[in-house]
Amino acid sequence: MNSRKSHSQNILETPVSTVTSGGHWFHATRNTIKEYVPGLLDKYNFEELIKKAVVWIDSADSLSLIIYFGLAFLVNPWIAAAIALAFHVFWYHKKSAFVNIVMTPILSFLNKDIFQLLVAALVLSYMGMSGMYTAVVLGIIFFFLFKVGLLRRGWDRLQNPKEKGNLPLNDRVLKMVLIRYAIYQNIPPKEVQKLDEHVQKAVLEFNKKKK
Repeated sequence: MNSRKSHSQNILETPVSTVTSGGHWFHATRNTIKEYVPGLLDKYNFEELIKKAVVWIDSADSLSLIIYFGLAFLVNPWIAAAIALAFHVFWYHKKSAFVNIVMTPILSFLNKDIFQLLVAALVLSYMGMSGMYTAVVLGIIFFFLFKVGLLRRGWDRLQNPKEKGNLPLNDRVLKMVLIRYAIYQNIPPKEVQKLDEHVQKAVLEFNKKKK
């Protein structure tokens, strides 16, 4: 098996897939992008494009946590928790439809550990001093679940990798990242349909190897 690892981005490539140190799987490689979106890697390096896709994947956790912290001051904390969970499920499945260039750096900032730790520390401390003990407990639980990506990993396991005609969710996000940045650089993504077919074939090959 030929593999390449980018130490700066902690990305491992195999002939049919790419995986990050955060556990994000993509059934596409550097060669996939070169073949189906030619010219894009002249503008952005492979690790940069994967990183942009990861930003959108991880945004389900960071946005849901922020939503909970905000709503907990406005409504009952259990209602806030339910809304945050509902948003997490929605964003996890539909985020690829919202991928755009403007929001990517904003989400990247919201995903940063230092930002999330600072927000959690300030909000939870204020809740505690205000006697919002239920909100504090739920906030700590949510922070743990979202920070380590447990919910997102749980939804990942519920995906049906054998379902035909649909790309895995991570690959949908990567596909939209490639399309958005190709259009931004005036590179017509003419081979998008073939890219879909290539990824679906890679998924089938990967699943066969797991058996």
